[in-house]
Amino acid sequence: MRKSLLGHLAPALLVVLWSSGFVGATFAAPVAPVTTTLLWRYVVAAPLMLIVVLALRRRYGLRYLRREAVLGALGQAGYLYGVFRAVEAGLPAGTAALLASLQPALVAVVLSRFGKGGGRRQTVGLAIGFAGVALAVGPDAVAGTGTEGALWALAGMLSLSAAAVLGDLWPAPDEKHDVLDSLTVQGVVALAFFAVVAFASGQTAPPADPSFWLAVAWLVGLAFFGGYGMYLYVQRTRGPVAVSTWLYLTPAVSAAWAWAMFGERLSLLTVAGFAISLAGVLVVRPTPDREQTRRDHPLAAARS
Repeated sequence: MRKSLLGHLAPALLVVLWSSGFVGATFAAPVAPVTTTLLWRYVVAAPLMLIVVLALRRRYGLRYLRREAVLGALGQAGYLYGVFRAVEAGLPAGTAALLASLQPALVAVVLSRFGKGGGRRQTVGLAIGFAGVALAVGPDAVAGTGTEGALWALAGMLSLSAAAVLGDLWPAPDEKHDVLDSLTVQGVVALAFFAVVAFASGQTAPPADPSFWLAVAWLVGLAFFGGYGMYLYVQRTRGPVAVSTWLYLTPAVSAAWAWAMFGERLSLLTVAGFAISLAGVLVVRPTPDREQTRRDHPLAAARS
């Protein structure tokens, strides 16, 4: 069956939209604590998703809700809280990007223990991709690395990795659900998590600055609906190692966002790093035959 246009464009959309989250965080950082920003991101997003699924009369079984709640707690709440707290603790963006780029290798290693490894080709591609990230982030990756920030970044990376692995190993129920359903359940779980954190820290009230709401709109429309939507779609159609590997390109694309939006310098090293990371991604990327085999496998079909 010929792949749809969305199937062809999904990885590129994933990289661009996932990277947009850093722009939204930059908009909000001067006017609000990260906990407040994350809370209101989901205060806006989760009810919108609930309205849509209620209008469509979607129904969810307990097994599905339990699975998606765990994945949402790890892949959205845990990951975002770790990364945002790392930046708040003063960790340079390049260091955070480098630590986050350990994820594809970690996911591949864990899955290989369950007979789902990709062999030498995958190992080589992951190594090339990581080298590209290291080049793209440049000296920033080793400057001013604080222990607290590094630990928060590693915690966020481990949380997203756990979500990627569990999403592949934990069979989905027989009910037929799509990305809309996953986004809704996971968004509600993330809202509950950040509401608890915000109330506990006394950081629930949004600032009056209009730029805060611009940041929230950006984070909801591009980063949540777009970025996480594409993440779940690519994970479903291409697998956890593939979706994690495409994230190798996000540090360089985030730098391009910063250049276009804030006039930050875009170095030749960043461009070269992007090219090398892209080469690594293309090495890891399944061939059409391997992708068809995955789709035809009964367990894969159950998870689609």
